[in-house]
Amino acid sequence: MPALLEVERVKKSFGGVEALKGANLSVAPGELRSIIGPNGAGKSTLLNIISGLMEPTSGKVRFQGKDITAVRPHTLSRLGFGRTFQTCRLFDRLTVRDNVVAGLYTSSEHGLLASIFRPGAARAELNAMKERADRLLERVGLREQAERLTTELPYGSKRLLEIARALATEPQILLLDEPAAGLNTRETRELGHLLVSLKEEGRTLLLVEHDMSLVMRISDRILVLQHGEPIADGTPEEVQRDPRTREAYLGTTAA
Repeated sequence: MPALLEVERVKKSFGGVEALKGANLSVAPGELRSIIGPNGAGKSTLLNIISGLMEPTSGKVRFQGKDITAVRPHTLSRLGFGRTFQTCRLFDRLTVRDNVVAGLYTSSEHGLLASIFRPGAARAELNAMKERADRLLERVGLREQAERLTTELPYGSKRLLEIARALATEPQILLLDEPAAGLNTRETRELGHLLVSLKEEGRTLLLVEHDMSLVMRISDRILVLQHGEPIADGTPEEVQRDPRTREAYLGTTAA
């Protein structure tokens, strides 16, 4: 099966510092793919390049066989990309439901002029968006929190809300940047169940994560980066057996 997403020899330099030194990555449709590595390995830089927030110094990114290198995030969203971030980027003054509705507006048929000249159609679409938002909140376990302000949510629930909002655009691929950061053991376990269930629904996920227990438990394949270079790529079992991966995480003596 052809890859949905391909990264080919991507490099990124910041001044004289090479954050990425030729990263390669492929993600198959319906796959739960993970990227791991020690701090400073280049994981988030690679995700930012894939999602259009950064331009690579060289190399290519392809989606469904088409070159999307340096395509801007709003265009990628329309092409089928969804994304969450290391730090929650929610609208604190909105309710939980309205945060998801805001995500749905990216595919809305009615803009400001339509709201003025066709208020009935715009109102009907808004009601449909609210119903859809509630279904997405139900999907991530937050339906009962729909009327609460986002500021009232515990941190773990905010992480789940970000995923619900990212799912609002029905992305073909969902990019997740450290979704387990700051979560306790129970919340991390529930997050893992959610991500696996999304994969079982046929969704494609690309996960950058520090929690090795979570990554090894749920991933189909894992790319390991160190100092901007790929050092291992394979199944969780293959990556765990790789001596370079053990050295990167445990040090030469422990390895």
